[in-house]
Amino acid sequence: MDTIMEYLSAHPMILKGIVIFAAVIILYFIFKQFIKLALVLLIIVLAVAGYYYFQDPHKMPEKVKNSINSVKSGSDQVVEKSKSFYKDSQELIDKTKELPRDFNKLFKSAEDKAGK
Repeated sequence: MDTIMEYLSAHPMILKGIVIFAAVIILYFIFKQFIKLALVLLIIVLAVAGYYYFQDPHKMPEKVKNSINSVKSGSDQVVEKSKSFYKDSQELIDKTKELPRDFNKLFKSAEDKAGK
């Protein structure tokens, strides 16, 4: 047992490889059901899309364009909201940086008043 520990301490890359391999195996078994569910849902979505395509192939490009446009507009809204969130958070961080100075000023003025 000591020789194994000495070998692993002398070769940390092998230890990292073993840990990564074990983590991948554990994650695989945990998410195995989710992977199966995702594949089944993908097959269902492709089947439904194929059905609609064979029903009316001329309208399919229009529907795809409409879907792409709705996804683009939704992603633009998300980007704008995230930009405003970032800006607001930066303003909040700046205000929290100023807060200790304001407290120090209040304490100094209170000490000056108490000392007088």
